[in-house]
Amino acid sequence: MDAPVHVGSKLLAQRQFWKKTGLIGGALGIALGCIFGGWFWYAWIGSRPSVILRVRWDDISHSGTSEIVDGNQLVFLHGGTLARYNLQTKQKVWSLDLVTKQQIDDALKAEDEENARIQRETGRSPFVDIPRIREKFARIGLEQELTLHTSGKNIWIAQGNNLTHYNWDTGNIDQQITITNNFDGLTDHGDELLAVGSAPDGSQSVTHISMDDGSMHTEEFSGTPAAPVAKNVRVSAGPPQGGLPISPYQPSQPMNPSRVAEQAQNMSYAGRLALPALIANSAHNEAVNQEIQSEDRQQQRPQRWARMSQQQSGASQQAGSDDSDDVSIDSQGFHLLPDGDSYVAFGSKLIKENIVQREAMRAPPQHSALDNPNLTAANETAAVNEQLNEFQRNRGGDTVTEDDSIYQVVLRRPGSTTPDWTGQVVGSPQFFPLSTINVLAAGKSITVFDKSNKKLWQGNLTYEVTGGGGPNSVFQSQYGAGPCVENNGTLYVFDQAVLTAYDPTTGNVHWRIPSVGVVGLFFDDKGMVYVNTTSGNPDDIKYSRQIDVTKQTEAIVMKVDPASGTILWRYNPGGYISYLNGKFIYAYRYYDPGDEEDQANDMMASLQGPAYTKIIRISPSSGHVMWEHDEDRAPVDVQFDRNTISLVLKKEVEVLRFFSL
Repeated sequence: MDAPVHVGSKLLAQRQFWKKTGLIGGALGIALGCIFGGWFWYAWIGSRPSVILRVRWDDISHSGTSEIVDGNQLVFLHGGTLARYNLQTKQKVWSLDLVTKQQIDDALKAEDEENARIQRETGRSPFVDIPRIREKFARIGLEQELTLHTSGKNIWIAQGNNLTHYNWDTGNIDQQITITNNFDGLTDHGDELLAVGSAPDGSQSVTHISMDDGSMHTEEFSGTPAAPVAKNVRVSAGPPQGGLPISPYQPSQPMNPSRVAEQAQNMSYAGRLALPALIANSAHNEAVNQEIQSEDRQQQRPQRWARMSQQQSGASQQAGSDDSDDVSIDSQGFHLLPDGDSYVAFGSKLIKENIVQREAMRAPPQHSALDNPNLTAANETAAVNEQLNEFQRNRGGDTVTEDDSIYQVVLRRPGSTTPDWTGQVVGSPQFFPLSTINVLAAGKSITVFDKSNKKLWQGNLTYEVTGGGGPNSVFQSQYGAGPCVENNGTLYVFDQAVLTAYDPTTGNVHWRIPSVGVVGLFFDDKGMVYVNTTSGNPDDIKYSRQIDVTKQTEAIVMKVDPASGTILWRYNPGGYISYLNGKFIYAYRYYDPGDEEDQANDMMASLQGPAYTKIIRISPSSGHVMWEHDEDRAPVDVQFDRNTISLVLKKEVEVLRFFSL
């Protein structure tokens, strides 16, 4: 029997309690489920990049760049295509083709005329006439002349000495201007473009181009003649650039051990098995080519001497007793460098030449791995290394030259009453204008000046400073600032094996960190230093031309406390840092075996592994990898803007984005 329930009875109270408990538990379960689901979505989906825009082409392009404006607008140059896209709507706003069929035809016509001239003089054509290949490279050459410059909503394209301003809303041409001074290149400087050039009388000038309205004004600096080309001065050789010597287009030059190891490690299995035979065949072909070239030079020498005699005779008639080829090494030359809102003229001349040559490879092994009649996987690598190193020696790659010459250096403030500084240094000089000081690096020393050219102090280094841009050394690579950087009252200098922190005014050393292969520095908003370096050791400097196809020099990132020099963490994320903004730190690496459509014509490309791009997000607190994004293509350009990533690929522009708390 169902007993009647009275208000206030124990049974009714229990029912109400459990009903309320169930409702609360259900609500709590739903809330926990939502929290867990949200966390799962963010951790595994939302916080990882996904494609929000993709634009494709049929033809390959080898040049281009992009800019993300205001977080939701993309402006890019892909080969000869200039376009703007809205990343919110994922729609094209406008697109333009900057390289036309007529331009390609004109380039081919000019090439034909040059080819005919060379053929008349030498009896040989400098290239094989394959229309499809010629047209492709003519197009690529025209595309590579284009450079993109942006400032806010101002879009400029430079081609030679011509600048074109495109309308943000329509893509129409707003204005076209021509730079008249003889400049080497454009420098982005805030909302201006700077063109540092030289006049026929040797004086230098700086043309300022406003990216807002295209207005120009030029500053003339007298008394700072441009640096002459001293034809009778030897200079130290640059780093070797050649890769594996198995491509028919491989020049006879020393090989870059890092590049050789990368190529060998990315070869297919069949390519690695065939590598010894390919190297031997390439060595034979190169010897034959050198013999043919030697015979050609002997046959062409009488013609060449006749042409030179005619040219010298004509020059003598024009200039009288003046020898136009005799360029004095005592001629003072200056490079005009931006230094804040003013300029500094940096001049140098050779006083006493002293080029030192040293061995850069280990001695050959006493017992050759090639003498073993039964090559196995265990000694196959040793045989390959032995062949490559012998090939390196035959190319003259077993030595490097170092410049220990004495140079006179002059620092001058054009248009100012500031006195010049003049002094001598040992080693090829480089100059770095910084925030409150300027640094002159030469050989294994640095000299620091204030902004009035007053010498503050001089310091000695363990190795030479490398990584700068030569005499005109306003330098910033994609892997960070350096080799001389000023930040938060500290001067950081890295040579080939040591990173040193100095007091910029006194030269007192705060700390030193031994590290071989530092390539750049980044700084976060708390002043912490992020160092892009390698796992190399001092032997990599001593034996810089030694080849080992198994050697893997890893990219290492270190986070350093600027006050004490304490290494807070040291990690191998799989690539160098290339972007740092607050909590967003990215590294990336890529491998490009060459154009897939040309692999049939290129032995090296046909044996390589596939192209790839790996983008890595790094935790600022630990250096650990937060996520990786992989592409099966190599990039032309990669740009980062907080949680948005733009990739210009050979046949595509792709934009990635992820959710960020």
